[in-house]
Amino acid sequence: MAERACIRCKYIVNDSKQCPLCGSETSSKWSGLIVVVDPESSQLASELNINSPGRYALKVRK
Repeated sequence: MAERACIRCKYIVNDSKQCPLCGSETSSKWSGLIVVVDPESSQLASELNINSPGRYALKVRK
């Protein structure tokens, strides 16, 4: 089971070709990881435009 990251919102999913958050294509070529627990009170999540809790990649390539 390979983890993939969305090319638009960078949300990390398990072996899915489509992102459950935004519906975009996912890629297996990603690096970096940020885990967001409470996006409303996180300054970093605000700067990265993250609105949902979860695991996100910092860089995604197609």
